[in-house]
Amino acid sequence: MKTLVLCVDRDDDLGVKSQVTSPVIGRKNNLKALVALGIADPEDSDTNVMFMGLKLFKWYKEMGREVEVATICGDKNVGVVSDANLVRQFYSVIEQFSPDTLVLVSDGAEDEVILPVISQRVQVEHVERVVIKQAQNIESTFYIVMSALKNPKIAKKVIVPVAMALMLWGIMMILGETEAALGLMLAFFSLFLLSKALNLEGQVARMFEDTQGALKTRRYLLFGGVIISMTLIVSGMFYSFFQARNEEEARRFLYQFLNSIMPFIILAAVSYTLGNTLDTYMRKGKFIRSTWTIVFSLGAIFFIARTTMDFIGAVLGYEDSFNWENGLRYLAIAGLLLIITMAVHNYNKGKSKGKRKVGWMR
Repeated sequence: MKTLVLCVDRDDDLGVKSQVTSPVIGRKNNLKALVALGIADPEDSDTNVMFMGLKLFKWYKEMGREVEVATICGDKNVGVVSDANLVRQFYSVIEQFSPDTLVLVSDGAEDEVILPVISQRVQVEHVERVVIKQAQNIESTFYIVMSALKNPKIAKKVIVPVAMALMLWGIMMILGETEAALGLMLAFFSLFLLSKALNLEGQVARMFEDTQGALKTRRYLLFGGVIISMTLIVSGMFYSFFQARNEEEARRFLYQFLNSIMPFIILAAVSYTLGNTLDTYMRKGKFIRSTWTIVFSLGAIFFIARTTMDFIGAVLGYEDSFNWENGLRYLAIAGLLLIITMAVHNYNKGKSKGKRKVGWMR
C-alpha cells in the first residue's frame, strides 16, 4: 500500500518567509525546506506541521509501507487564489506518486479546506492537526496573545473591527451622543458578523476581480454593470446623507439614512446581477439560471425592509403612523416573490444537476 503524508500551508508561509518553491516532495527536500522556514521564523506553526509530517513519514516507513511526504502551499492572499494553488499542487503530487491512501497534516481548520477535494481523489486515512504546547501561565499567555496579534491575518480579523468600533464610539462620545454610542458600536459589530456569515467580503472581492478581468478581456457588459452598481451606491450615500442631515438626533439621522439608501443598494445588486448575466450570455451563449432567483429575492428583501423600516419609524415616533394597508400589501408582494423564488430555484436545481454553476453566487 502506498501512503502519502501531505502537509498543507494555505497561506504560503513557506514560500513567503523562506522563498521555497512548492510543492516540496520527498523527505530530503522537506527537511531542507523545514530548516529554511525554521531559520526564517522559528515561531511559525507550519514548522511544526512539517516536523509532524516527517515524524509520520518515519512511522509509516517503519510499518513497512511505501510512503512519501510532500508539502503543498497556497498563497498569501488566502481565498480563491490560495485554494486554486493548493488543488493544482495536490494534483501534481499525486501524479508523481499515485498514493492509495493519504494522511493530511495541518495546524488548524483553515488548512483543511482542501480536504473535500482530496477525499474525491484519494482515500483519506487520517487527519493530523498539530497543536503547539505552551506553558499555561500569565506570562506565556500574554506572549502568545501579543504574538498572535502581530500576525497580519489575525490583525485584520480582530484588531481592525475592534478599532473601528472603538473609533465610532469615541466620535459619538465627542459629539455628546452618549446613549447612542453603545448602540452604534453594537450595530457595527452586528453588521461585521453578518458580513462574515453571508461572505459579503468574498462577494465584494469577487466583484472587484470580475471588474479587473472585464477590463483586461473587454467584457464591457460586466464592466458596465459594476460601474452602474458603484454609481448607484455612491449616489445613494450622498442622497441619503442630504436627506438626513437636518436630523438633530443621531438615531433619527441613522433611521433616515438607512431608509433612504435601501432602494439604491437593491438597485445596485440588481444592476450587477443583470450585467454579469448579459456578459455570460454574450460570451458563452448560456443564461445564468440563478439570475431570476437573485432578482426576485432582492425584490422580496426590498418590500420586507421597507415595511420593517416604516413600522420602526412609527413605533419610535419618527413617522406619523404606520399604514397597515400598505404594510400588508408590501408583505403580500414579498411573500409572492419568495414563493416565485423558491419555484424558480427548485426548477433550476432540477435542470442543472451535475452541471457547474456560472457567475455570481456560484
